[in-house]
Amino acid sequence: MRLTAPPRSTSLSSLFILPIPLGLLIIAYLAAVGRRPDIPESAQVDDPHQWGFPKWYGNHPTPFDYRSTSQGEEEEVCDHPKNVLLFIDLSYDSPQIPSALTLHSSLTSSNRFNLTTISSFSPTWNWDLSPKENLQNAGCDQFDWIWKVGDESGHAELGCREGKVIWVEEGMKIPGTANVSLLTQPHHILKPEHKHDALKTTHGEGWELGLLTHVLPSVNSFSSPKIFYPSRHINNRRSIVYFPLRTTATKDYPKLPWGRTWSIYSPSRRSPPLPKAGEDPFSPNSRWRKFWLKDEERLAKAMRDAGICMFEGWQYGELDDRIAKAMLSGCIVATVPPQTHHDAFSSLILPLATPSSVSILPDLPVDNLNQLLHKYTNSQLQRLALKAFISARNRLVPPSRLKGVESAVQIWEDGGRGYDFKKGFRWDCDSGHGGWCG
Repeated sequence: MRLTAPPRSTSLSSLFILPIPLGLLIIAYLAAVGRRPDIPESAQVDDPHQWGFPKWYGNHPTPFDYRSTSQGEEEEVCDHPKNVLLFIDLSYDSPQIPSALTLHSSLTSSNRFNLTTISSFSPTWNWDLSPKENLQNAGCDQFDWIWKVGDESGHAELGCREGKVIWVEEGMKIPGTANVSLLTQPHHILKPEHKHDALKTTHGEGWELGLLTHVLPSVNSFSSPKIFYPSRHINNRRSIVYFPLRTTATKDYPKLPWGRTWSIYSPSRRSPPLPKAGEDPFSPNSRWRKFWLKDEERLAKAMRDAGICMFEGWQYGELDDRIAKAMLSGCIVATVPPQTHHDAFSSLILPLATPSSVSILPDLPVDNLNQLLHKYTNSQLQRLALKAFISARNRLVPPSRLKGVESAVQIWEDGGRGYDFKKGFRWDCDSGHGGWCG
């Protein structure tokens, strides 16, 4: 015999009463969350993996940004800005154009300079005249500085060396034609072809040595629109993207290991549009400039989405603007520790071992990088990305670089000549560079 009971009837009033305590619990929880103290910024900087990135991490100004004045002070208005003629001596499709545009933007935005720009693809350039005559037509002798980027014109005499004009050059194959020559790496100053006797042989008997020096690379992270900035959310901090040079043929790309961890960035093979007749290519709305902007935006997104960035030439341990772009985008750089400012930057990268043979295109250091990633926790990787970003926002931005160049010009004006190592340098046998190594 089975005993059963009739089902209990649920009163209509209880259905209305039950949500009340649930609502009170939700309200109490939200009130507790609202009263929770903010996470200290120092804790977020020390361990962003646990506490999240600081609010300013991303597309915002940071407390660590480079400033030419003390905190809270405004930059003084320059009563006598330098008149600068920027001579971009590059072809319109040169891979170095983005760096030249960064320089153009930084000079334009600084109140210490009045900028005029000329190039072989400017509307005022006359192809029937020599580069020297084009510079003369631009009134080159009326400027304080002539800043030359690249050497498309070769060793042609460019004139405009009388009076007060000071020449600054960078991106040249052989330095020494300007008053101040900016080299990409400090140890390049010691190359055999850069010795005084070698330069005199190249430039002729009447040549006089100016100042050979080095300044750090820079990337325009303060411009509008901002391009190189990090993402607050990385899907896989251990994903690795290899970035070949724009000029490297696809058949020469290294073979990637199996799996989803590695991928390769494919730079655009399209050429920029030729500037139209009469169009200023350096105006913000020119088709030519927009092409390079979109190209940089595509590169920045790839870096922002990657966990780890490795660049062609990683085996040389050289700090360049590609590394600066990656750091500003929140991507951890895997490379042989840089010789440039070694103590400052070696702790901000994943340090790869120098290959036994420093060839042009060595095999990817898959085992080496896997061993490194096995040692690093996710927390350490997040902290590394943040620390590199902070350092780059302070040292690898145009205002900092401009100050370095101004300092070098001041040294020259004060009578300084020769080889300038004001920041020191490192050139050891492990790097494969030292001329004294056996």
